Amino acid sequence: MNADLTFNSIVFKKSFDENGGSKRQATGRGINTPDVMLIKSQPYIDSETKIPGTRYNVRVDYVGIDANLVKFTTSAYLVIAVPTNASAGSITSVIASFKAMVADTDLIANVLNSET
Repeated sequence: MNADLTFNSIVFKKSFDENGGSKRQATGRGINTPDVMLIKSQPYIDSETKIPGTRYNVRVDYVGIDANLVKFTTSAYLVIAVPTNASAGSITSVIASFKAMVADTDLIANVLNSET
């Protein structure tokens, strides 16, 4: 597992690593307003197909302070369910589609502004 990860010019330094999860933080905006990345994994069994797999959860938090000095956290989650019989190609395809959707500003604007 990589100790430090850099995304969007933010260097997430590993705070801890334990069985099934890790935490990384970036304090470039200040110690009280960190960017946080949590990564967890857990085994699962699909209720319909009964095929086992591993579910990965990646969470990124932006901790900020508003004009009234109230602390707030904005979060985004990514959950990837990988059944044991999944091919490398199927995983690559799903991740590529997800990355394209997230990168599409129209999709993000439409989801954030019109979904209920």
